Amino acid sequence: MRLLLNNASPGFKIAYLFIFLLIGLFIAGAITKILLIIPIFDSDNVLVSLYVNTITQSIFAIGIPAILIVAWTNSNPLLYLKIRSESSINKKILFSVLIFIFSYIFASFLSVWNESIIFPEWLYDVEKVMRKMEDAALETTKLLLSGRTIGSLILNIIVISGLAAISEELFFRGALQQFIQEKFKNGHLSVWLTALIFSIVHFQFYGFFPRLFLGAILGYLFLYTRNLWIPIVLHFLNNATVIIINFFWRDTDWYYRIENITISYTYILLALVSLFTTILLFVVYKKSIKNY
Repeated sequence: MRLLLNNASPGFKIAYLFIFLLIGLFIAGAITKILLIIPIFDSDNVLVSLYVNTITQSIFAIGIPAILIVAWTNSNPLLYLKIRSESSINKKILFSVLIFIFSYIFASFLSVWNESIIFPEWLYDVEKVMRKMEDAALETTKLLLSGRTIGSLILNIIVISGLAAISEELFFRGALQQFIQEKFKNGHLSVWLTALIFSIVHFQFYGFFPRLFLGAILGYLFLYTRNLWIPIVLHFLNNATVIIINFFWRDTDWYYRIENITISYTYILLALVSLFTTILLFVVYKKSIKNY
């Protein structure tokens, strides 16, 4: 592919990435409207419209902009994005799964704590707007997860877990994180700045901190394993776990208790152990690749 932006600086690469994201949103909206005109799609069905919109945004506003900017600035886009198979990939995938398992409690704790944040009185109007946005996002999520058939479960795993994981990791870790690292020459800074942007663009304050933590975990996985498939695996597991638990256990007392868990000293202790173990796993892995 022709290197249209061969001489672009890292700052301009970042700017182009977000400009193309905005253009992609308009294109996704237009394609969604066109698709919903086709008789095979029931345009009056809110759920169908939601799926079509989710798919078009993932492809045209997130995935394609990342691929295009990388392709226009690098002679070997796949090598730059680190989309490759390698002899040690199974070990890296196992590492990703372990990180997911041991970080889950701390991420859950952050979610509960984040949801309980109360703004000061003088920011009441801001909190009200935030709560409305959160309620709207929650209703959208509930609608997407409302299906009771195996077909709806498979569709959610493909769209919400698979497609979202691939497109978002292409954009945030594959493109944005590497552009930021090129600009500031600092891997840790690139991880946390990308995680911050990753959380901000979801426009959900009451999920901001757990998503920031998830973004950092994904960023460090990419930084240390140097393989984009590894954060994709964890991102997929994170989304798929929510979908599967909701599908099979949403009507159980256990699920209700988990959804309404409150912060206790035991919970805090478990969260700290979860965080410490997660950091330890990264330290051990980093030492192992240095000695390799």
